[in-house]
Amino acid sequence: MRRFAANVDVDSLHLYAAIHALDPSEATEAVWEQGVPRFLELFERLQIRATFFVVGSDLERAGPRRIAAQAVAAGHELASHTWSHPYNLIHLETAQIREEIEAAERIISEVRGEPVRGFRAPGYNICPKVAEILRERGYAYDSSLFPCPIYYAARAGAIAAIRLAGRRSHSIVGVPQAAFSPRLPHTYQGLLEFPMTVLPGVRLPVIGTSLTLMGTAGVRLIAPILGRLSFVNLEFHGIDLLDATDLPGASLVDHQADLRIPVARKMRIFSDALSASSQRAQNDTLESFALEQGA
Repeated sequence: MRRFAANVDVDSLHLYAAIHALDPSEATEAVWEQGVPRFLELFERLQIRATFFVVGSDLERAGPRRIAAQAVAAGHELASHTWSHPYNLIHLETAQIREEIEAAERIISEVRGEPVRGFRAPGYNICPKVAEILRERGYAYDSSLFPCPIYYAARAGAIAAIRLAGRRSHSIVGVPQAAFSPRLPHTYQGLLEFPMTVLPGVRLPVIGTSLTLMGTAGVRLIAPILGRLSFVNLEFHGIDLLDATDLPGASLVDHQADLRIPVARKMRIFSDALSASSQRAQNDTLESFALEQGA
């Protein structure tokens, strides 16, 4: 049977300010207060169980902690997106990486009421020393690899453009070889890996940002392909269900083109993509799929 997983990276706005080298003081709780509840509403309407990759330090604040608990109560999985989302995680010392993983693990496990079993690295960048720590700590799976050459080229170009504008992005290009890693679930460094879904052959990305740019017409074109894939791992970000009305006057709107697209339109696009992906497919959280495989 085909399998389908939906997941959301809950990256707060200060992380996007860091990417674009903007003033972090503009950051609000909009991702948690508007974006995540909208995804919960969308998943409830479509009867989808999803995985939310959460930055552990966010859960020290009452609002995000309450909303994360609501996600758990609705049957969704909370998984780790590190403690502070360092874009350069793979370049940190082993002890620093361990602390990022362990600190996030403690607070996310507390909110979900059982140990965290899944992990996604910031910026899709994972390396053997990160995988080794996850294995040591008994994680069931990782979902960090994005086998998409176009994405890595676009990210390198964006980082260069920011540098030419006289600013310095906190993002890193990472490991470009990951762009050519397997498209389907496989073993990475002894750890079960669920890559982000890309289309066969051309490896076009199928994530929230690219779906937004495709629009409903583009999603209809790729729907038959999604419906034939044996495993679809459809990834979104919490910011994907925000628009400019949620961030009045914020300079981030000038740097994130998808924020200029109304939420109502994105809801329609994402609903179409989720429906196409879930047709005649078993839906569950990534953790459940990992445990099903004996991880």
